[in-house]
Amino acid sequence: MIERTGRAPRQRALTRLRRNGATPEAIEQLLRESAVPLIESTACTFIWRGDADGVGVEHRVVGWPVPLALRRMRGTDLWHATVELPRGSRVEYRLLVRHGDHTGSVLDPLNSRRAVGPTSEMSVVESEGYVTPDWAVPDPAAVAGELSDVRIPSRALKRDVRLTIYLPARMRRDSRLPLLVMHDGGDFLTYSSMATVLDNLMHRRLMADCVVALDHPEQRLREYAASAAHGRFLTGELVPLLERRLPLRGGPSGRVLAGASFGAVAALSAAVRAPGFYGGLLLESASLRYSVVGRDLAAGALFEPVVRFVNELRAKPRVVTERIFQTFGAYEPLAEPNRAMTEVLQRLAGEFRVVEGLDGHNWTNWRDRMLDGLAWLFPGEARLIYP
Repeated sequence: MIERTGRAPRQRALTRLRRNGATPEAIEQLLRESAVPLIESTACTFIWRGDADGVGVEHRVVGWPVPLALRRMRGTDLWHATVELPRGSRVEYRLLVRHGDHTGSVLDPLNSRRAVGPTSEMSVVESEGYVTPDWAVPDPAAVAGELSDVRIPSRALKRDVRLTIYLPARMRRDSRLPLLVMHDGGDFLTYSSMATVLDNLMHRRLMADCVVALDHPEQRLREYAASAAHGRFLTGELVPLLERRLPLRGGPSGRVLAGASFGAVAALSAAVRAPGFYGGLLLESASLRYSVVGRDLAAGALFEPVVRFVNELRAKPRVVTERIFQTFGAYEPLAEPNRAMTEVLQRLAGEFRVVEGLDGHNWTNWRDRMLDGLAWLFPGEARLIYP
């Protein structure tokens, strides 16, 4: 759990400001010379400047007060709050600024770092030790794979399904490559730089060359919620079709399903419904809700099919695939149910790995875990060494 810190010496910059006199000129100098939020060792100080009746940090970090209230420095218009943020951490947030009865949610005007997702834009704070992976940014030396959009009819889903197909740069006619199916593929491409990640990891031979089918859902919350129809689409329609049309390896060792949040539930559900058909799963921040006597870990009607599926899985786990890679953010609300499911997931696979990122439930966290997951599920020639 992350706890709020005390005063000095954590707030060194603000301590100096108070000692030397918190004049408007001194505050302006501090803000010119310092990145905001202030990162001092493992202390993170959020700052806002202006007139308000209240200011807080809007976030989803387990262990921080919700919202994290800022307090006003006496005699100034500077608001601040300090929390502990371990090395290597990354957090997305917005500021809540209250004037009278109105509270607005705004980006941090003192912080230019941003993260854009499907539904919102967030400010970002990175602690000491966090670095954007070099394989997540475009590399001029890497030859880009080919991306093409296709639509295939599905009887199981009763609609045409849009897919983006990624073919690696080194693909040849005599290739027999493995297949990775990614749920929420469009969002992974847009918000997790997935094409760049695949180009770089394959170019550097950190993962084996593979074909990737990136799914674009239309009724995501229904089809991804442990839906039998979605499982039939993947196992009975999509994979056989791609194996007929593309030079794929086929067989369990050549098939991996991936997804994040609800997409991870969809991947796991499809594998459980077809034991032995898939050789691996990449599950990121899976929305694995279940029933516990005396506690409610569900989240409304949307999760009812998921709760039933996970309850049944917990009651009778059995091996359904060769490998499962589980990852989630240590700071996200789903961290607790994911930790509780680790033992169950271990019993579903011959081999199992779990990695906790110092981040939350977001697309950058899921991007940052790709090297660990894909290099393990699709080992390349430049293999990583795992404990």
